Amino acid sequence: MIKTLRAKLLFFFFFATLLPLLFVGYITFQSQKIDMNEQLHQTMYTMTDNFAVSIENIVNERMKDVIILANNPTLRDSEQSRELIREELRLFVNAHSVYYGAIFVNTEGIVTVDLDNTIVGTDVNDRSWYQETISGNGIYFSDIFYSDVINQPALVLTHEVKGSEGETLGVVSAIFDVNFLWERLAHFGKQQKSHGLDGYAFLVNDQGNLIAHPNENLILSYNYLEQNELTSEALLGLVQNRNLFHSKSNDMIQTFARVAKAQGFDNEWYVGVSVPQDRISSPVNELIIKYLILFGCVLLITSFAVLKLSSYIVKPLQRLVFATSDFAFGKKVYPLAPDAYHEVDTLTRTFNMMTRRLVEREKSHRKSTLILETTDNGVLAFQQSSQRVTTFNRQCEQLFALEKEQVIGSTLDQVIETNKAFEQFIENSKLADVLHNKDFNKKYEFEFYFNGQKRIFFASVSTLPKLNNKEELEDVLLIFIDITDKRKMEQELVRSEKLQLVGQLAAGFAHEIRNPLTTIRGFMQIFHQSDATKGEHKVHYDVIIKEIDRVNSIIGELLQMANPKSVSTKSETNIGELLTDIYTLYKPEATEKEIAMKLHLEPMPTVYLDRSKLHQVVMNLVKNGLEAMDGSGKLILNATENSERETIEISIEDTGVGMDEKTVEMLGTPFFTTKETGTGLGLMTSFRIVEELGGEISVSSIEGVGTTFTIQLPLHAVKMYQ
Repeated sequence: MIKTLRAKLLFFFFFATLLPLLFVGYITFQSQKIDMNEQLHQTMYTMTDNFAVSIENIVNERMKDVIILANNPTLRDSEQSRELIREELRLFVNAHSVYYGAIFVNTEGIVTVDLDNTIVGTDVNDRSWYQETISGNGIYFSDIFYSDVINQPALVLTHEVKGSEGETLGVVSAIFDVNFLWERLAHFGKQQKSHGLDGYAFLVNDQGNLIAHPNENLILSYNYLEQNELTSEALLGLVQNRNLFHSKSNDMIQTFARVAKAQGFDNEWYVGVSVPQDRISSPVNELIIKYLILFGCVLLITSFAVLKLSSYIVKPLQRLVFATSDFAFGKKVYPLAPDAYHEVDTLTRTFNMMTRRLVEREKSHRKSTLILETTDNGVLAFQQSSQRVTTFNRQCEQLFALEKEQVIGSTLDQVIETNKAFEQFIENSKLADVLHNKDFNKKYEFEFYFNGQKRIFFASVSTLPKLNNKEELEDVLLIFIDITDKRKMEQELVRSEKLQLVGQLAAGFAHEIRNPLTTIRGFMQIFHQSDATKGEHKVHYDVIIKEIDRVNSIIGELLQMANPKSVSTKSETNIGELLTDIYTLYKPEATEKEIAMKLHLEPMPTVYLDRSKLHQVVMNLVKNGLEAMDGSGKLILNATENSERETIEISIEDTGVGMDEKTVEMLGTPFFTTKETGTGLGLMTSFRIVEELGGEISVSSIEGVGTTFTIQLPLHAVKMYQ
């Protein structure tokens, strides 16, 4: 409703000014609208008739062409050779660029001459154009049809060829290039644009099939009558009554004209001119815009006069209203000077005092909120009695993927029901025990799995007093921070120090014992050879030499562990070929153990890395997988390119005995092994090699189900060469 003084003044002047303008403008607009529509419709009728005449001229010209060809003396001479007839056909096609080709058919309906000898001998007795020509008027202009010879829409013109004595020698046929017809359509479209209509022309036959259209994909595949729910009789009625038709299928205004028939041309063709509905209505819209501009100018002048009048009356109150609005939206407001009448001055002084106090309180609140939202700690507060959430900062939103508006005001149980991660967090944090025992001011660490990953948090629980009574406790405050990365860094640091120490010890130990061990092996070989004739201790020698070789192998692993980067030969590597080689190598062993070994590969780019080291890692994991299965089982070797993570992922999945969580955590630790004859160095070396390649190994294992090792190699680290 109109309640303000300024609004009442505006309403009165608008009513007194606009009502006469609207009455006069409506009458004038309707008169001009009728004249413009009649002129536009007449223009469309004229264009349709002109284009129909143009099509008729094209038909007559093509009729003349085929008549001239049929009366060619060479074709009418029954004694002429096929080569001369072919030459005349070629001259005809070359002279008339609107034809694809031409053929000569004898009286038996067999093609005897064509331009490239591709269809000579073809029987065309079943073709309608041949039957129409032989049994009709001797001349035939076909409808447009899809030709399986040239694989596109075509049009055939035929004429009976008679000898010098009037006898029938055959039929000559020319294939008309319908592109010529489509070019005329395009030219007509340009003419329409010059008239400002921006439309197009098309041809449709009495069956409703489009036989010429700017969109070639619609030709012979789009039925105009079916799409617009018309019949042939209705289309003919539009032509005879010269009515406009609104095509709802494409929102176009269309007019039609019928193409006149001629001897040999008995096709029912209709020329259509189509103009967008918005182009028809655009002149009217422009007229409306002009009237709106006129009315706008009147409104502007009236508004200016009314505003000047009302400004003097409401200016003091308006200034106070604007200041209040600015302050409500957080803008800075300076104290207002009381320079109006008494009532407004009193209200102004009260407003200044109120805003000063609110600004001070807002500054304190913003500072607290800024600290709360920008901290890396998650902050969660809830009422002790009702357990309704009162604080839920940005870190909590990111962790649990919840909007603050969804959580604030809800109870903890309601949030737990809607969010699985929040439920796991509350359960693992033992918050219920803390509340039950009222063990506030407590600090502790806890773990829980989030999105399949283990997370470690440090939490602090405290209480908040009521704002109006500091002696009563109202809210429970839970502050937590994710220290998973910190603990991982500590573990990695310890592991790195262990590996460095083990590597140093391994290098020294290996170098010290390798030389005497080689000497011992040499003497054992000499004793073996010298005692070979007796054969009393041959078995013992073999065992001793075999064990010495095993010790040498362990020493080699120790040296490689101590300095895994000592040799690095990078080359272009095809991951698929590498995995295929390993699959071929271990397939017989897997078959012997009755283990189903499968290989799944996807197309991947060639990478640049140390092929032998990657081969060593995959071969070691495949060997471990085979050894983890006793008897029957399944081992799957898989390689894919992860475009989202920009990595190449190689997985080795077995259905062996699996491992528990503690065993998985110990993997890669020097000398830790679950095998009776293992050294615990193979997996450690594999982890080191993959780290050297810039990737990582992840392990997923379930006891009694199986284990999956996944190698992830980043594409930016193993640069592609293609």
